[in-house]
Amino acid sequence: MECVVAPGHFVRAALLGAVSFLALSLNFPFDQKAYAQGTLPPVTVDAPTKPRPRQTIQRSQSSGERTQRRAAVSAPRNVAPVPYVTPSTGTLGAPPAPYAGGQVATGGSLGLLGNRSVMDTPFNQTSYTAELIKNQQARTIRDVLANDPSVRVVQAAGGGADSLFIRGFYYDSGDYALNGLYGIAPYYSTGANFVERVEVLKGPSAVLNGMTVGGTGATSAGAVGGSVNLVTKHAGDVDITQLTGTYVSKSQFGEQIDISRRYGEHKEWGVRLNSTYSNGNTPWNRQNDELGNVALGLDYRGENARLAVDLGYQADVLNPPLRFFTVGSTVIPPPPKAGLNFQVPWAYYHPTDFFSTVRGEVDVTDWMTAYAAFGYHDSNINYAYPSPIISNAVPGAATSPPGAFQLGGLRSTPLTGKETFETFAGEAGVRINADTGPVNHAVNVGYSINDRTYNQRVLTPTPGPGTIYWNLYTEPTNIAKPTFATLGASQLTNVDLWSVGVSDTMSLWNKRLQFTVGVRRQTAGSSVTNYLSPALTRPERDTSVWTPAYAIVVKPIENISLYANYIEGLQTPVVVGGTFQNVGTVFPPGQTKQVEAGIKIDAGRLTATMSGFDISQPSVITVAGVPLPSQQLNGRQRNRGIELNVFGEVTPWFRLLGGVALIHGVQEKATLAANDGKEAIGVPAVNANIGAEWDTPFVRDLTLTGRVIYTSSQYVDLANTLTLPEWTRVDIGARYTFTSPWNGKPIVVRANIENLFNKAYWASAYSGVITLGAPRTYLVSTTFNF
Repeated sequence: MECVVAPGHFVRAALLGAVSFLALSLNFPFDQKAYAQGTLPPVTVDAPTKPRPRQTIQRSQSSGERTQRRAAVSAPRNVAPVPYVTPSTGTLGAPPAPYAGGQVATGGSLGLLGNRSVMDTPFNQTSYTAELIKNQQARTIRDVLANDPSVRVVQAAGGGADSLFIRGFYYDSGDYALNGLYGIAPYYSTGANFVERVEVLKGPSAVLNGMTVGGTGATSAGAVGGSVNLVTKHAGDVDITQLTGTYVSKSQFGEQIDISRRYGEHKEWGVRLNSTYSNGNTPWNRQNDELGNVALGLDYRGENARLAVDLGYQADVLNPPLRFFTVGSTVIPPPPKAGLNFQVPWAYYHPTDFFSTVRGEVDVTDWMTAYAAFGYHDSNINYAYPSPIISNAVPGAATSPPGAFQLGGLRSTPLTGKETFETFAGEAGVRINADTGPVNHAVNVGYSINDRTYNQRVLTPTPGPGTIYWNLYTEPTNIAKPTFATLGASQLTNVDLWSVGVSDTMSLWNKRLQFTVGVRRQTAGSSVTNYLSPALTRPERDTSVWTPAYAIVVKPIENISLYANYIEGLQTPVVVGGTFQNVGTVFPPGQTKQVEAGIKIDAGRLTATMSGFDISQPSVITVAGVPLPSQQLNGRQRNRGIELNVFGEVTPWFRLLGGVALIHGVQEKATLAANDGKEAIGVPAVNANIGAEWDTPFVRDLTLTGRVIYTSSQYVDLANTLTLPEWTRVDIGARYTFTSPWNGKPIVVRANIENLFNKAYWASAYSGVITLGAPRTYLVSTTFNF
């Protein structure tokens, strides 16, 4: 029996109810003088008989450059609120400010190390801003990450999933962090409308953030090449009431709502509501997508305490979803015409996600802050689809030979199922900023946990094998939907992680020299209950490992930072199965090791960075033996590369964002000795992303944009016999801002074209599968301020 959800009505009701409730509770009429940007309107306040002054805390100054809190006021005044300043031992209250140009931030969060500016970060990190998300009309996080040369999305466009390669290593869509907690963001894809920052950290980060849960929890590639943290939107110092109408080709119409308010004598309490809804036909033939979400952010920022609470719900109805292709032939056919839908019409993909985080901080003293956070995520996915296998054979034949050759021949055994993911995450600790003589210490001691339960039930066609056949270049509109009645899989998987970490950043000479040392004790356990094949069930088994990290920052002059680091990543422990001689062996978490060095130059309004890295990821290989072969944690993939990045303003009217990543990924100690030294799967030697914005001199408030994305050829198989050709995508856009004739507030019209030349191309390869790129896509939106 199929399990199908239709969240469209629920999403509409939830959005309407939430917006209506907030509108009534906030009591804003459309003629209220509230701007998206600018000063607050004048108000008249009757002072109480005994006004309560807000105490000012002056923190002791040191080489750590601790910040001073905003000055106290004796009574409310008719001026805009003073921007809140988070103390040096805190992370809540105000994210790092945007850099010149507004596309990226001046810093980001680094887990155990707290918030750091770009020039004080001994790693390569980029934090993309809400302004960039809005101007590029990003629908999901994969659209934001298209700006990063070190990142390539490896899931099929139009498939509703956002798994990545970062520095040439796999990063699962279920490992995205939300407000610093892994696995709490929507599982397969996250809407970008409620996200303030998309923080991309390149390189492993086990010491900084602990292990990632990874996919189903039973196996995980870990955050080896990098990790992604999503920071949600909260109320700023100026009220916002925005409505955006959207259009995406071919006929997707939608809306976005952004409402923000602060309350209290000193604007201590904040409320922010973001929601989106869109429905219609996508750029692919015969595909319809209905997506909606609502996210509510509440926060309190007091004199000695800060609290942030986020609640969200997201639902997607994608019919039919486009899938990856498994390569089952020695020939990779040319891609089909851009926009052709190779999926059967009865396929569907319906995920829903409820997610929440709570994070709080208390300043125990001037130099110590205690913090704690908790996150919960419930994800449900219902689906039915075939995942095509490229056979290049005539219908009825699995391969060619023995079947006759037919370019683009496909086959698949469809399936339907339901998957649920329930994830808990939490952390608690203490941050200390203290001086010992000339040395400033930024110390963090923290404890973290992460637990995921994964439940899967799959049905396959009956009677018979139920294999269907069609061709890549002909849309399969006449293939009947089979009857799904045979149980193909039924299992419950649980993974639980906990760890204790400590770090100390020692600074000298006003942070001209910074040395960081950290270590984390990580314990990881997992269990599998297989209801279909009880012999494959295994009880809870766990193992522990130490992971160190070292980093240094040297600033010979104020605007130049030289840095180097050694840091490790961790993969989920592997339990050897029943077909090997060493059955039952539990390998410890695989320890990925990175060495990196780089330079950052901040010219004031333009920053350029260069880094070189060497990452080695262990893998399990099969070794021959008598009477049975065995498995060993002895394989390795080694990626070495150089990254060049630039962001900011060349002039006040011309902005740049992008860079180049040169990566050489090779196999070492492969299962087959003949593959030693050969290229790793899906690792292009050259990735380039160059974007620019130009404020035109001939039309005031008109900005033209452009972006070029280039990916060189990449291997599909371990033997390096199959290759995807290089590809280039060109995007263009424009936006125009003018004053509303009815309320005098700004209206912004944006238009973008992605894949301008409608190029058809194979976009990526990973783990024996390949994916297609998206066809030409038109995007138009208009933002109104009330």
